[in-house]
Amino acid sequence: MELAGLIEGVRRLGLAATRSVEAVRDELDAALRNVAPALDSVLIFDEEEGQLVCVAARGARVAYFDGVRIARGDAGTLPAQALAHGRRVTLGEHGARSFHPADAFAVAVPLLRTGGGASVVYAAAPRKLDGDALEAIVALADHGGFAYALAHEREAYLRRAEYDGLTGLLAPRALRERLAAAIERARFAPLARLALVFVDTDRFKEWNDTYGHAGGDALLRALARELRAAAGGDDLVARNGGDEFCLVFEDTEKSRAVERAGALRRAIESLADKVPGHTGAVAITASIGVAAFPVDAVTPSALLERADEAMYHSKRSGRNAVSYFGADGALVALRSSFDAGTRTIRPCVPSTFSFT
Repeated sequence: MELAGLIEGVRRLGLAATRSVEAVRDELDAALRNVAPALDSVLIFDEEEGQLVCVAARGARVAYFDGVRIARGDAGTLPAQALAHGRRVTLGEHGARSFHPADAFAVAVPLLRTGGGASVVYAAAPRKLDGDALEAIVALADHGGFAYALAHEREAYLRRAEYDGLTGLLAPRALRERLAAAIERARFAPLARLALVFVDTDRFKEWNDTYGHAGGDALLRALARELRAAAGGDDLVARNGGDEFCLVFEDTEKSRAVERAGALRRAIESLADKVPGHTGAVAITASIGVAAFPVDAVTPSALLERADEAMYHSKRSGRNAVSYFGADGALVALRSSFDAGTRTIRPCVPSTFSFT
């Protein structure tokens, strides 16, 4: 075993743990090949719902394994055997077979994981490896397990900070950061446009009082599904807190954003019947406000304020409506595709671009 190569591999794994789970996978693959150059296949499996899923497949012979699932209890596979025994298992032990007929050497080693299920690394070569190479592989896998666990914990922490735990949508801070980035990109694109849609449910407190907090949570998750369905691939969807939500329609004209918001309002209007336990006692609708960059505002905070103001206009206009600022600065509330709208004149400050 070349000690210098092992030490360098451990050092790089530690650094990778501060970056991402994928970085640890890449460094583990590189470190294993460095201490055992004959290796040409490295697979990493993570446990998901009682199965071992191949989340990394490095090497031409095993590239097709990416995404493959095997049962954790499959005694014929090395990864399952390694997890069952809690230690390394080599080709031929306990009757375990290799993944490729050309494998003359293969070993599976459990990777340390805490609280998120099991993981295992599988390494193989088309010729036999000596005992020193095997020990180096196992030593690196042991150290790699600590790095892998740390990276998973770090990403889980970041995800909890970035996403709402109940709905899985972006959290308020993450929304504001991504909205700011989207607007900054749009400043330097002459024809760029985007729209912010602010959604607040009507009678949510009455729903909660009727169906309890569990019923309220079920409704919020159902609302999140509707918002995701209304969003495009590049759009942002966030829970702003309580029963308030935001969508950012990227590369969308204001008129088209109002149309999409109207379709969302109609979907929410019929949503209650899809929520388990709903008896029809409370009708759920939404008051929605739309504001667009750059015609209504040119900064993230101003755009949020304008969309919020438009949403409250929908509330004041009788709820279950979509409101937006017209070209003359008037707030317009629409309730159907054919509604000419009710108009309220509000002072409108002309928008101007600013690069400061």
